Amino acid sequence: MAAQHEAAAPRRARRPVPAVVTPLTKVNLALPFSKITVEEPGKDLADLASIVAALAAVMERTVEEPFLPELRKRAEALAARLR
Repeated sequence: MAAQHEAAAPRRARRPVPAVVTPLTKVNLALPFSKITVEEPGKDLADLASIVAALAAVMERTVEEPFLPELRKRAEALAARLR
């Protein structure tokens, strides 16, 4: 009997199968550009740069390393710029 019901049921037209199936994914990304602020360096950063400059000067006097004079100069320049 099941065979008779199958034969009586209308046949669906077959659609062609696509050769490539790719998933479609959309992503909305919102960046908070209005929340980004740029601030001047704070006093803490200036103090830290001064400490680094002082340590570089002490190291230059106590250790013979060719890179220490350049390091001291760079640290002092940064400390002066942040004051």
